[in-house]
Amino acid sequence: MGNYNKSSTGARRTEAPTQQRRRVHGGSASQPPMALFDAADAAPAPRAPRTRTWRSTLVGAAIGLGIVLAFAMKWLMNYQIDSAEARRVQQKAVRVAAAHCYEQTSNAAINACLKDVEARSASAP
Repeated sequence: MGNYNKSSTGARRTEAPTQQRRRVHGGSASQPPMALFDAADAAPAPRAPRTRTWRSTLVGAAIGLGIVLAFAMKWLMNYQIDSAEARRVQQKAVRVAAAHCYEQTSNAAINACLKDVEARSASAP
């Protein structure tokens, strides 16, 4: 243990990982490490125009399809609301006409009036 030189092995330990790190990351032992900030490189580099890939086309098509589906659902909802309102108005008119039929004096007149109201409501759209 007397011939053990701590300074020479410590120097080798610190040099070896640095040289290895520089080789791994593309640098060489003779070049200094890169500076963190250089004033000449401060301006951003111009960006290359992006190329359209199938993924971006697919995303655009999905967004477009979603918009079309939203408008189709809005139209369908408005159509159903409008047709339901028209159906309610028609049913109300039939009920009013049927109520006037019951103001008749005889049962035969009431039945004839109700058949007439039913025939008119069936033929109406």
